[in-house]
Amino acid sequence: MELSIDTSTRFASVAISRRGETVAELTWRSERNHSVELVPAIRELTARAGIEIRGLEAIFIARGPGGFSALRVGMSTAKAMAASLAIPLVAVGTLDLEVAPYLGLGYPVCGVIGAGRTRVYVGGYGIGEEPKYDVVSTEEFLSTVQPDHLYCGEGVHELASELRQRLGDGLLIADVPPPTRRAGAMAAMAYLKLQAGEVEDALTSEPLYLRSSQVNMANKTWLKTDI
Repeated sequence: MELSIDTSTRFASVAISRRGETVAELTWRSERNHSVELVPAIRELTARAGIEIRGLEAIFIARGPGGFSALRVGMSTAKAMAASLAIPLVAVGTLDLEVAPYLGLGYPVCGVIGAGRTRVYVGGYGIGEEPKYDVVSTEEFLSTVQPDHLYCGEGVHELASELRQRLGDGLLIADVPPPTRRAGAMAAMAYLKLQAGEVEDALTSEPLYLRSSQVNMANKTWLKTDI
């Protein structure tokens, strides 16, 4: 059994899975209460699934980008559990989770997550190309939208009206109200990474904070997922 944790944004999600297939899941709007709500949610989830914490065989974590404090809560909890139980820790990029349902449709995909009042995290997934990640102002993002790209993610819902004004009938948009990510969906992706031996060091793994000077390093070190 595996435990998946996603505290990347104001929406949090946890899931119990068996070989990547969801057994139980909780997703809720946590706002800034991740540090208070995460552990009780995990306890409720394991009770619902009828397992004990010591019965877990792996921990899966969404590593970001996202809110600084929110990511720290999720990552520190995941690391502590993986280290204390001596089980593997697997990390999945939050933008990778956002775009996963839309890859393979024949369009370049752009995942968007809010990064504060005036900025957004952007992940560009071109067909046959390596993903590219950035953090830009909202206006800069809106000025670069293209009619042949599909836009998705938690941030897209908040910018839907502006996107429609820019692209009109040429808009390809997944305007899905948040939460747009589920820990159960992450479990399937992370389990493939676990099978491939792509695990984290539970003592040194850190969240991905995609900020200015970190962008170049992030583009080189972001963990690839089989999606």
